[in-house]
Amino acid sequence: MFSLLANILAFFYDLIPNYAISICLLTLVVLGALTPITLKGTRSMLAMQKLQPEMKRLQEIHKGDRQAQNEAMMAFYKEHKINPVAGCLPMLAQIPVLLVMFQVLSKLVKSKETEASAARCVGSMIKNKCTIGNPSYLSHDSELYQALVKSGGRMVSFGVDFGLAPSKAGRGAVFLYMLIVLVVITSFIQVRQMTSRSSSDIPPQMQMMNRITPFFSGFVSLNLPGGVSLYFLVSNLFRISQQGLMYRFDPHLRSHMEQVKEVKSRTSNEPPAPRKGLFASLKEQAEDREASRRTNSNGK
Repeated sequence: MFSLLANILAFFYDLIPNYAISICLLTLVVLGALTPITLKGTRSMLAMQKLQPEMKRLQEIHKGDRQAQNEAMMAFYKEHKINPVAGCLPMLAQIPVLLVMFQVLSKLVKSKETEASAARCVGSMIKNKCTIGNPSYLSHDSELYQALVKSGGRMVSFGVDFGLAPSKAGRGAVFLYMLIVLVVITSFIQVRQMTSRSSSDIPPQMQMMNRITPFFSGFVSLNLPGGVSLYFLVSNLFRISQQGLMYRFDPHLRSHMEQVKEVKSRTSNEPPAPRKGLFASLKEQAEDREASRRTNSNGK
């Protein structure tokens, strides 16, 4: 996998000798290969949303018996041909790719020092020590390998070294920090795009995760090479566009969106339920407990 991504990157560098553009093209190829998984996961997630009321009913029926509840849910999934983890597949599939991408970039920008004269040194030379690039996973005949050796393992494009984290990038740090800000913004847009197309109420835990995830991706990017941040940004932009196109042209997703609009339109026309104060809620709970106690007493 490491050599595969590295050689795809080398292929694009042969076509366009620019590190940043090559990383962008590599990202598009990877995400394009994951598109069938994304489409399948999105359809499965929507199927789960539509059947949410029936799933809650089953959970209530077997509320006191965990084993019976699990058996009923498994039978329900089998009956409706639903894979409960399919909705997570797009995210799970991207995690190993991200780790491999980080490993590949880290190994491509390795360097080493050799004894050499100024005439023979192709990298930087300090105190008769010649620093040259020592990239892994690449054929020595590839242009990317030769370029990294000559540059001393630096991935400089548009004046920015995409092989370094922002804190080590020198003058290019400003650009890399701006890149991270864009990663956070596009992550928020992507999360909002997904939640706006949900036909069911989002649990509070999921809402909290949706708020934290964009900041987490930005925080992680602070310690990653700029090339990985660029991968994040292109991935977010790709998925935003991909979601828009899928919901526009896929008949299953278009039908779902029409149902979502109908439900939201009907809900917006209904008067909002009056909000109860703290003391009113406590009083109502006490009355419910008292009524339940009386019912049990009468039954006895």
